[in-house]
Amino acid sequence: MKLLHRLNPGAATLAERPVTAAPAALAKLTGDRATIAKGQPVGWSPDLARVLSLKRKNPAFTHRALSLVMMEGTLRAPSGTRCICESLRKRCPTSLLPVQRLALSEAARTGGGLFPIGVGHGKTLIDLLLPLVMPECKVAVLLLPSNLRAQLIDVDWHYYGGHWRLPNLAGGRWFRPGLPVLHVITYEKFSTQEGTDLLTRIRPDLIVCDEAHKLKDRKSARTGRFLRYLEQHPDTRLVAQSGTLATRTVKDYAHLAEYALRNGSPLPLKQHVVEEWASALDPGHVVAPPGELLKLVDPSHPLAPLEGENEAERERRRVRDAYRRWRNATPGVVATDESAVGMSLVIRTRDPGKVPDELLAHIQTALGGQRPDGEEFVDELQRVVCARQLASGFFHRWRYPAIQGVPQDPELILRWFSRRQEFNRELRERLKRPAEHLDSPGLLVRAAIRAHQSPPYDGDLPTWSAVSWPTWGEIHKRVVHVTEAVWLSDFIVNDAAEWALRKGQPGIVWVEFPELGERIAKAAGVPFYGGGPEASATIIRESGKRSIVASLRAHGTGKNLTMFSRMLFVSPPADGAAWEQAIGRCHRQGQLADEVEVELYQHTDELVGAFQKARDFARFIEQTEGTQQKLCFAALAE
Repeated sequence: MKLLHRLNPGAATLAERPVTAAPAALAKLTGDRATIAKGQPVGWSPDLARVLSLKRKNPAFTHRALSLVMMEGTLRAPSGTRCICESLRKRCPTSLLPVQRLALSEAARTGGGLFPIGVGHGKTLIDLLLPLVMPECKVAVLLLPSNLRAQLIDVDWHYYGGHWRLPNLAGGRWFRPGLPVLHVITYEKFSTQEGTDLLTRIRPDLIVCDEAHKLKDRKSARTGRFLRYLEQHPDTRLVAQSGTLATRTVKDYAHLAEYALRNGSPLPLKQHVVEEWASALDPGHVVAPPGELLKLVDPSHPLAPLEGENEAERERRRVRDAYRRWRNATPGVVATDESAVGMSLVIRTRDPGKVPDELLAHIQTALGGQRPDGEEFVDELQRVVCARQLASGFFHRWRYPAIQGVPQDPELILRWFSRRQEFNRELRERLKRPAEHLDSPGLLVRAAIRAHQSPPYDGDLPTWSAVSWPTWGEIHKRVVHVTEAVWLSDFIVNDAAEWALRKGQPGIVWVEFPELGERIAKAAGVPFYGGGPEASATIIRESGKRSIVASLRAHGTGKNLTMFSRMLFVSPPADGAAWEQAIGRCHRQGQLADEVEVELYQHTDELVGAFQKARDFARFIEQTEGTQQKLCFAALAE
């Protein structure tokens, strides 16, 4: 570590790193506007003045070639280290990619990092080497999705370990003195009740977030715990990287930029100013003029007008481009602005044939607020989900099975529903004020039990005196329900199975719902990969000689599936980031085909609208992130 620090004399140590003031203190320093008027231009603010005053990077000066070469040399594994690349049928990773060198050097210099690095640019090796280049790092935590953990521990660790020095793996078989310890933790484990104080027990001095968009929702228990720890331990360094930091709004990563770069963040530190900037940068129909954000525009980088683009659209594109350039020139930020692969990508619609009239009628009923079995929906999300299910020929409903042959009491079920809704309303309100051991539904239920138990609870854990708990607690276990899929038509199942069985053209059928995946797989006689560690470990061993059906949620990020070059999306997502990640499983470095082919169903208005919305979000990501999005550059065939 001392040698690396000598090679990077500007590297920030724990003691030198600037600390952001707590939110309450920032409110006093910068003032606070309670509301942002819709449609008003972005105004001047102390946050904007701070961003405009940030130093700009000069990569040619900051990252001298000799320093990068010397850094890379210190990270190489000792000669004679066992290489397993041939057995994995992969090329040996004997040198770092340019973006990997820049990211490691920038993190060491800045003491943190914000890395919007595109799919296929080698983020995994950056994850593993960061603890070695970060000055004074002794304990590090790598946060990643659960479906990537098996691949990292069982494959990537040994693949890269044959050529590069790696930190000590917590719980591993070997320990090398002098190297930091790396704890690999899944976001899902961090979200459990046991994860409420997980970081406090480990006390890392570096946290690396892979697929950092998993922490975009500040209201979630997972993100709340994460930010609470960083606020309480301001000396902790943070590196956040993802191919899609912003999925729908710059608000998705403003808080990550704040804790990664502190006062050097290229985004506002005040939440109301973040909201104001988002109103001018984010996609949407009701937007604000850029106003003072135009001060970010560099006249030396003019934008050519696009065909059919009006003046307001061009100005918006111009300020997005200026924001991207400004952000990417900020110390601590390393971004990619080109695709990691050169092969072509074609996206086309697939016609499944005539949609049964019965399904079309049920879809209209669902959008009107009622499920096919008569159940009334309580929110818009339930309507949309049901319409997407019906587009594939089925819908979900709750069923109340008989208990030991005795039917359940209908009146009891009605009371159960009523009390459940009452408790859930109170639960939602309490979750707006999260605290340790009080930041998830399960933990709040335990706290309510402690508050109402007899004899009174006498311990160190918090209690919650929920008014509705006594009546709900008395009844909540008395009704048994299960979710079942009701099938109305197999027209999509049969068509997807036919696609999967096309002779000599294996591919991946991506599905949103497990029941649909299992049904298609059974009809085609191919495997279905749902969630869980076993599926994650098995899917990457597929040879590509047969088609597979896979859960988009479980396997649509992180995995290398270049053994396939064809994909079918049964329920196209409305999220541009989800498309970028899923297509990137095949359209990435290592793909041997000359072309990757993507097909999707567009046989209902809801599916057409979802794809159009995804393309709008992809354009926003491309214009503000700089990384070329696959939905934007792909050739769209009929």
